[in-house]
Amino acid sequence: MNPVKLEYSKNIADNLHIGSCIKIENSNKIFQIIGINSKKSIFWIREWPLNFDNYQTFGLSIDKIKISTVCPNIRNIES
Repeated sequence: MNPVKLEYSKNIADNLHIGSCIKIENSNKIFQIIGINSKKSIFWIREWPLNFDNYQTFGLSIDKIKISTVCPNIRNIES
């Protein structure tokens, strides 16, 4: 990994917490962080908003996260 990418990943990791919403590579969807490993190198995420009929989580490395974003208000999505 080149130094610029490493610094970018470090800055993103400092601003991500459980409950944060993110956008990831190769997807236009919004995801929410539901867990972080102790070294902050893997984030456990789910699609936002939560779909109780099809609830799936998966692990994702920090270098696959494009940007941290605001979680949309669910009421605005359902309208």
